Amino acid sequence: MSPSTFPSCRVTPPFASKLHTARCGRTPMGDRSTLQAVALIFGALYLVAGIVGIFNHVILGIFQVNLLQTMVHVVIGIAGLAAASSLANARTFCRVAGVILLLLGLIGFGVANPFGLMYIGGADIALHLGTGAVLAYFGFAAPVSTRSA
Repeated sequence: MSPSTFPSCRVTPPFASKLHTARCGRTPMGDRSTLQAVALIFGALYLVAGIVGIFNHVILGIFQVNLLQTMVHVVIGIAGLAAASSLANARTFCRVAGVILLLLGLIGFGVANPFGLMYIGGADIALHLGTGAVLAYFGFAAPVSTRSA
């Protein structure tokens, strides 16, 4: 049966059930584009990393952070969550955050403590390059696709 044959598919409940999602092909993200979902996910991850960094200066036992890095993570997180509200904002967030994170990762290869303010080395380099590359890809190269609702 197609989604249009189910009368309940015409109206989306505030919290769609698994059955409703299966019948109607809707996801919890609704009409959000993939780009907006990326901004939302990375924003949430960076916000969580920032909050954890406030209480613990070694995240996951791998990444050393200081107060400046923690504040930057919180700002990136809030910016990502806010940018997820529109396609244009999400694209701008992915471009700007992606380039900044890529640059920080590349700087980490040459200088372990750039500007004398933060430590970037080892796993930090890989993390910044990885997240920067994903964000830059979605900001510059990824085609825009909207999930069907």
